[in-house]
Amino acid sequence: MSGAIPIDEMVNGQGGVRPQWRRLLSAISDLGHQELRSRQQQIALALADQTGALLPSPSARVEESADNRNEGSFIGAQCDPIPLLLKADEFGRLEDGIIQRARLLEATLRDVYGERRVLADHLLPPALVWANKGFLRCGNVDALQPAPHHFISSYAVDLVRESDGQWRVLADRVRQSNGVGLALENRRQMARAIPELFAGAALQRLGPFLERWQDSVQKKGMNETAHPALLTPGPTSPYWSEHVILARELGCTLVEAGDLTVREGELWLKTVRGLRKVDVLLVRQNADSIDPLELDGTGAAGVAGLLDAARNGSVRLINDPRAGFIEALGVQSFLPEIASRLFGETLSLENVKSLWLGQPDNRVFLEQLLLGRSQSHQDTTDYWAVVSAIGEELPVQRLAMLDEKQRALLWEKVRTEPWRYVACREPLASLSPCVGEKEIVPRSIVLRMFAIQDEGGWSVLPGGVSRMFDSGEAVTAGPIRENQTTKDVWVMMDEHFARQETPFSGARPMAIRRSQGDLPSRAADDFFWLGRYLEQIESGARLLRVVMTHMAGTEPSPRELADIAVLMRQMRTMGLVQEAPVPGYGYAGMVRELFAVGSSDGFFARVLRKIIRLVPELVDRLTQDVRDFISHRAGAILQMMDRRPRRADPSRMLDLLSVLTNDLLLYSATLSGFTAESMVRSGGRQFLDLGRRIERASSVLLICSGVLEQPDVYQRGRMESALRLMLQLCDSVITYRSRYFGVVQPAPVLDLLLLDEDNPRGAAYQLAALRDSLAGLATDSPSMSEGQRSASYELADAAGSILATLADMVASVLSAASQDKATAALPPALKQTQAAVLQLSEQIGRSYFSVLNSPRLVGIGNETAIDMDGAMT
Repeated sequence: MSGAIPIDEMVNGQGGVRPQWRRLLSAISDLGHQELRSRQQQIALALADQTGALLPSPSARVEESADNRNEGSFIGAQCDPIPLLLKADEFGRLEDGIIQRARLLEATLRDVYGERRVLADHLLPPALVWANKGFLRCGNVDALQPAPHHFISSYAVDLVRESDGQWRVLADRVRQSNGVGLALENRRQMARAIPELFAGAALQRLGPFLERWQDSVQKKGMNETAHPALLTPGPTSPYWSEHVILARELGCTLVEAGDLTVREGELWLKTVRGLRKVDVLLVRQNADSIDPLELDGTGAAGVAGLLDAARNGSVRLINDPRAGFIEALGVQSFLPEIASRLFGETLSLENVKSLWLGQPDNRVFLEQLLLGRSQSHQDTTDYWAVVSAIGEELPVQRLAMLDEKQRALLWEKVRTEPWRYVACREPLASLSPCVGEKEIVPRSIVLRMFAIQDEGGWSVLPGGVSRMFDSGEAVTAGPIRENQTTKDVWVMMDEHFARQETPFSGARPMAIRRSQGDLPSRAADDFFWLGRYLEQIESGARLLRVVMTHMAGTEPSPRELADIAVLMRQMRTMGLVQEAPVPGYGYAGMVRELFAVGSSDGFFARVLRKIIRLVPELVDRLTQDVRDFISHRAGAILQMMDRRPRRADPSRMLDLLSVLTNDLLLYSATLSGFTAESMVRSGGRQFLDLGRRIERASSVLLICSGVLEQPDVYQRGRMESALRLMLQLCDSVITYRSRYFGVVQPAPVLDLLLLDEDNPRGAAYQLAALRDSLAGLATDSPSMSEGQRSASYELADAAGSILATLADMVASVLSAASQDKATAALPPALKQTQAAVLQLSEQIGRSYFSVLNSPRLVGIGNETAIDMDGAMT
């Protein structure tokens, strides 16, 4: 490699621009560098919006990083606005080579898990199989899947063009083959942000590939009502956005391990309407963690009994979890010989040079490198690294970076266990133009391409993802890293290209239905708590507004101070403050306590962060408008909290709090409008509404009991003041005045706040909505089990029972000789009723969100062992 010059993808050896680049360069020149940089930022923001808008914190990703150690994160990655261009004939050669290689990997897997001729004929050393972390001892070739089946249904390959102009394979990826989602989003956002580059460009489309893949997934189902699902580690996975996009494009339900269960040898999805059978599962989680009963149960959550369900033939796993061992670099070293023996063919896509150190000659070569005795000017430590041969998580040992002591230690490890290591020569990758800070600069690239296998054979995506490497950075076979810049890959058409239409799937016409599809219990739980959090924001903001109204202007009067004391206690009860300030604080002291409620670590900030954290969980079930508003507006409010002054005079503090409460109320109201106008009335919205109704009913009862629970409230003046506070806090002053003018009496106020089903701010309205919605879940769900249906009716009856209790309360006040005294005696009953509302919330959770008991870790290290039925032993 000494003296070698990398290939330039845009410029030929004579310094001229290659023909396929000329039109694109003209468009780039017309835009100018600064405009390209601006469009690049637009693409970055759009990519973030499409995939959930916000990133998990680094600490939130630690737990999942081990599960995705073989694939990195592209969340937050930049897309370079200059694509990589491939001519049609060059893509054709790559396509043939990728298909040949995919066929070879499939055949090798079938042989290793079947007749094992490659082992018997010494084409593949046994150490590279038996010690390989990806080799799973789960049975023979057809043990895990109904025959006939494919080990590899989706495949990705990392390619690099070396200085001789040949594309070579840097890595095969069959466990998860991530990146198709990124390729799709890069293309979509490029087309939206920089349409000038696409004008007149004859590109092969990505759509037919996705349509064929979707058709293939559907056909893998056991019947015509196949229910495919995509298994993801969850929002903290660095490839979460990839999984969201793929699930959407392929028509799969996005699930986590906790959403699934195995019963009687079949895989089921836990939904709000009971269990639904899953017969196709796209596995996007490391294979060694998918079933804790048979595999590694210490890492990411898996589905106990999943492999047993696969053996029973009730579910197809895509890709086969046993396929992962073929990725190991030690195995790849022997693929050319295996291809020659199995197919009688020479690999058209060779590997980047690698040497398995289990062979004596290769160890001698490495020893000479380490000692500086290599006779070839092309073989120096500058270009070689030692990595794991069997898929272990070992650090890459770049020889050029090791001192004498480290080289000696490395050699000792290799000499002791040579079969564990491979020596790889780092490729001199080709260069492609990229947008730099001040100008267009060349950068080394690695091309990732994708293929799928179905009944008709293999298909290759006419495009892909190209990773960029900074100047001087080693080109490695690693994953697409977080914040690494990628490129869209354009495959050009020529005059011989014929448009490939997706074949008709042959599926029967679908019956019309208007009920929402099955909602996973986890998603319903998230919607439910989103509703509760939104109502907490609104009720807290309304309480804060009423407090500020009483404190506005001059020093409060004694009666106002008494009302403020009640309101401060209410703030503590609702969690806005830790301790309720008392009038002894003085006016300025109470204002400072109020001001702390709107701080960046106060009540509202905590609830807003909880709302933001729910967005990635629901990214596949919320429209982009709703996602953008939830995340961006909440983020803007949090930034406003961070920027506000820590100290100010009382008047300024109250002004800032007024702005905050207005923003919070507008946030809640706008989001309510979004959900009302953009979500169908069943499914996710139904549970979001259930959460809001539970929280608002609880809040109204809490307000009434808290305001009435004060000394001497039975006295007429104190009672009237208390009733007015209740109307203010429940935002029902105007409604009351329109009915009763200015006269405030207990029975009419209690009727409006507790019993009027037409008052959307009253408790009865919430309970009636809960009753009707819970009953509707039973009547609108033909697929619901009888047990689940019966539970829904029981919950609806419970809501009706609480409503009847409130009716009895109001009736008792209305018939009492002294309404003031009867009302003053209500707080204990109101607290019991509020507890019943919260109990109803727990019952909803047990009925719809916890269809099954949570999994527990069983085994060594647990103080208490728990059997399979959950009983302690």
